[in-house]
Amino acid sequence: MLEQIKAGVSRQIKELSVPSNMRPAAVLCLILGEGASLSILLTKRAKHLNQHAGQMSFPGGKLDHQDKTIVDTALREANEEIGLASDEVDVLGYLSPVVTTTGFHISPVVGYFPASPDQAMKTLKHNPIEVEEIQISPLSLYLDPNHYHRSEYKTITGSRSFWEIKNTNPVVWGATAAILKQLSDIMAN
Repeated sequence: MLEQIKAGVSRQIKELSVPSNMRPAAVLCLILGEGASLSILLTKRAKHLNQHAGQMSFPGGKLDHQDKTIVDTALREANEEIGLASDEVDVLGYLSPVVTTTGFHISPVVGYFPASPDQAMKTLKHNPIEVEEIQISPLSLYLDPNHYHRSEYKTITGSRSFWEIKNTNPVVWGATAAILKQLSDIMAN
């Protein structure tokens, strides 16, 4: 399964061409485990945050001035949010950028952490300023294309469409679901 993911992700960072009205950001899609028992790590964002509070997400955030690449951003944010050391991650590749209605242009970095979910939960520590909890789930829960559906909500400026994953608790939707959908598509091919 890991080999299929490696073969399906882009091996080169795409040049960051972020529209001027968007803020560049990166997330780390962290895969754990081995063989057919791969898992994926998500975080539940802290409820007091100004944007995306309480939502399920990948560790990540805005590109800072000290970050040279999106990999630097994803790894720095993962260290800040869940205590993951950069040298413990094998960067496998990149998925297509995802944009949010809140103005973020997110570059997903796919990484591998060679630990079982139990080992990871013992070593990783969430930063309560940014993360309410760490959730590690079997990757297989997110690979069935039938679990993905488009939902819509209305705003003052019109309707917005987004991906949502059925049967997740808490619900995984929006940019996180769009990124997981890319992994699901890789595994389906």
